[in-house]
Order: sequence, then structure tokens, then C-alpha cells
Amino acid sequence: MLMRIFGFLILTLFLAVVPSRSASATSIETMLQRFVRDYANDPMAMTITFGIEVDGQRWHVTSESKVGAKPEVELHESFPNEPTFYFTTSAEVLAQIDQGQLSGLTAMGAATSDQVTPLDVLSVEGYVRPDNYDAILRPLIFHFWTRGQPETVPLSIQHSRVVHGAPAVVMYYAEDFRSAVYHIPAGLGRDMAPTLTVPFPRVLVVMSGSMTGAVGDNEFTIDRGQLVFLPPNIPAQLWNDNDQPLEFMFLMFGDGA
Repeated sequence: MLMRIFGFLILTLFLAVVPSRSASATSIETMLQRFVRDYANDPMAMTITFGIEVDGQRWHVTSESKVGAKPEVELHESFPNEPTFYFTTSAEVLAQIDQGQLSGLTAMGAATSDQVTPLDVLSVEGYVRPDNYDAILRPLIFHFWTRGQPETVPLSIQHSRVVHGAPAVVMYYAEDFRSAVYHIPAGLGRDMAPTLTVPFPRVLVVMSGSMTGAVGDNEFTIDRGQLVFLPPNIPAQLWNDNDQPLEFMFLMFGDGA
């Protein structure tokens, strides 16, 4: 009798533990399925296969676009047999993206190429990047990880991450194009602002506040509703030594952007 009771207690404890682990996996898969179902209704969906890793658990997505019909998009357990690239993140970050608190592109925003980001892209051993890798990956990040038709992204500072030294919300990436909204705190003087020289042009549009900067040897100040064009290969520096925050839209385009 005691052995039966003891065995029953062991079984009860075992069953109490196993579902909790399965529930975590189920919760993650439920979130991923929401993205998969939404992508199946996205007119920008492409034919592609890629992996997803969340806290070490692995899935892969197959998407086949069809002319005049909805694409077929499915979520499968484990990585595919053929080497591919994959997104890697945590359940916590996935939940933030799922709830619209953080966009996929913002979660991938990095100040340097070697920075580990909340959502990252890695590749399975043996995967060879195609020549049009950026043209494939950049729009995929936005359209797969952004739900809704039409797709919308909140741009306020509450939805930002620090990217290149200041809070930013990444808007959209495509081949040779990047865009973001930056939120610069008041009092960020010239001595704290980096000088950047890049091989592509940039356009900055002030949404609120006032921006002061220098392009080469020429200083400028612009206010809300104005833009400044930064030519390629000329050092540029931007700062906000005012007592009000600065918000501006940052557009980068051209070869290498």
C-alpha cells in the first residue's frame, strides 16, 4: 500500500513538472504560429526557408509565394535538412515583439557589427550566402516580424533601443536603404557626439526639437519640419545641446547603406 502511494506521488510530481516545460514550448510555438499565419496574408511574402531558435528550441519556416494566390507558409519543428540562416532570440524578447512592444528590426539594431542583439541572425554550418542576401533578409525581417495589414510600427521612445549611442526605433530596411527614428536627450553636447564618415548619403528630418551639427567645416541648425542632407564620405557630427529632447528621422540610401 505504501509503495502504491509512493509511486503515485512520484508520478504526480513527474506529471506536474513535464507540462510546465511543454507549456513553455507551446507558448513559444503559439507566438510563432501567429507570425506565420500573418505572413501567409502578407503581399510581400516571398518563397524562402529559414530557421528560428528561441532559448535553444528550434523550428523552421517554409514559405512559397504564388501568383494570384495566397502564399503557403508553414511552421515546422527543428531546423531543415538543408543549411540555412536562422533567427535566434529568447522567449522574453519574442513576447515583446509578439505584443508590439518592440519591432523585429529594432530588436536587431546594433551599434557595431559584432554586437549581440536581442534578435540576431546566424547561419547553420554549410550555409552559403547568396549574392542578394541583404535584398532577401532585410525586407523579410520587417514583413515576417511585423503583423497586421497594413503593417504599422510605433515610433515613440517607449518602443526604442539604444543604437549607435541613442534610443532609436528602426523603421524599414531594404537593399541599399535603411531608416530609423532617433530620440536624442536634451543636453547631449558636441563633446559627447561621435563624428561619422560613411560612403553613402543620408537625409535627416527633424520631427521635434532642434538639431545642431557640422558637415565637414560647415555648422548648421535646423528645427522641426526641416531636413539636412549629409553627403557621402564627408565627416558629419550631430548634437543636441538644447533643454528639449530631439526627435528626427534618419534615412540612409545608396550603395553600402
